[in-house]
Amino acid sequence: MNRSLSIPRTGEEPFVSFLIPVYNAERELPATLDSIVKQDDGSIEIICVNDGSRDNSGAVLETYSRNYPFIHVVTQENQGITCARNAALEQASGEWICFVDNDDIVADQAVDVFHKTAEADVDIVYFDYEKFMDRLPDQSANHLGDSMYIHGNRLVKLQSDCINRFKKNVPIISHKTMPTPWAKIYRRSFLTEHGLKFRSDVKHEEDVVFNYELLSYCHAAKKVDYISYYYRWSVESESHRYRPDLIDDVRHTLRAYREIIERCYPTRKDMHELYQYRVFWELLYCTVLGPIHPLNPNSYSVRRQQFRTLLNDPLFKPVIGDRRIRTTRFEIKQSVLATLIRIRWFWMLNRLGKIVGKAR
Repeated sequence: MNRSLSIPRTGEEPFVSFLIPVYNAERELPATLDSIVKQDDGSIEIICVNDGSRDNSGAVLETYSRNYPFIHVVTQENQGITCARNAALEQASGEWICFVDNDDIVADQAVDVFHKTAEADVDIVYFDYEKFMDRLPDQSANHLGDSMYIHGNRLVKLQSDCINRFKKNVPIISHKTMPTPWAKIYRRSFLTEHGLKFRSDVKHEEDVVFNYELLSYCHAAKKVDYISYYYRWSVESESHRYRPDLIDDVRHTLRAYREIIERCYPTRKDMHELYQYRVFWELLYCTVLGPIHPLNPNSYSVRRQQFRTLLNDPLFKPVIGDRRIRTTRFEIKQSVLATLIRIRWFWMLNRLGKIVGKAR
C-alpha cells in the first residue's frame, strides 16, 4: 500500500512536476534534490516515490518534505523502478513531466529553460545530457542554444530512430538522449490522454519501450540545444553488471516491441525489419552480460555451454540463421560482436569480454 508523507497540495497547477523513483540512495539523493529545490520559482513540484529503500533514504525524504512544501513523498514496498515511476506519475499535477533518477543532477537553469522552450502544441521537448562520476559537473559552459521542431516526415523518422541502431542511420536526436526517460519534458495531458505509462512487466529497456510507444501517438516534438541533465555514470550500473538471467527480461522487452509495432505501426515495413535487428541487438546484450562477462564465475566450458544455449533459444535462433540480417549494419563494435556470435567463435568472444572488463 502506498503511504504519503507529503503536505497536501494547494494552489494552481504547477508548471513542471519532477518525478523521482528512490531506492537506497541516501548518499546521492540530497545532491539530486538540491539541484532542483534551489530552482524553485513557485511553479514546480517534486514527487518522490520511496520504493522500499532499506537505507536512510526515507529519512532524507522526510526531512526535505518538511522543509519544502512542494516536495511530496509516497512510500511503497519495493516494486521496481517502472512501478515507482508510474506511482509518481499518478500523483503528478504539473503541466509538464520531468523524470529524474535518484543519483543524477538537474542543470542549474533547467526550470527557467523549460519555461522558455515548452510550447502547448508539442508533446515532448528533448534536451541533452552529459555524464559525470563522483565530482559534481562543471556547468559554466552550459547555455541555451537553437531549437528544432519535429513533425511530419521528421517525426516518422524519429519514431524509427528509437530502435534503429544501424551505423549509417543519422538519428534526428542522438541515441544517447532520445530513448531515456530523462533529459526531456513530456506534456502531462498528452500522457494521460493516451494512458501512457511504463509497462510493469518490462524490466530491461523499459525506458526505450516507453518512448517507442508514446512516439506513435506524438503529433509534434521539439529539440532544444541545452544540457538539462547530468547522468551519474558507474561501471556498477544495471547496464554493465553481470546478469545471467537477462534473457528472461529480454523476452518481455521484445514482446512489448512486437506488440507496439503490431498495434501502432502495423503498416510500417521499416519497423518490422528493425524489430528483427532488435532481436539480434538483444542477443548481444545477453552475451556480453552473461557468458562472456568478466564477473561470470563459471568455468570456460560452462560459459561456452551458456553461450550455446543462448544461440539455440527459439527467441534468437531464427535471426542468427537469417542471412538477410546483416551483422555489418551495426556500429563497428556491435558488428564485430554480432559476427563472432553468428560464426559461434566463443573463444574470441570470451577474450573480448576479458579485455572490456579490464578497460573498465
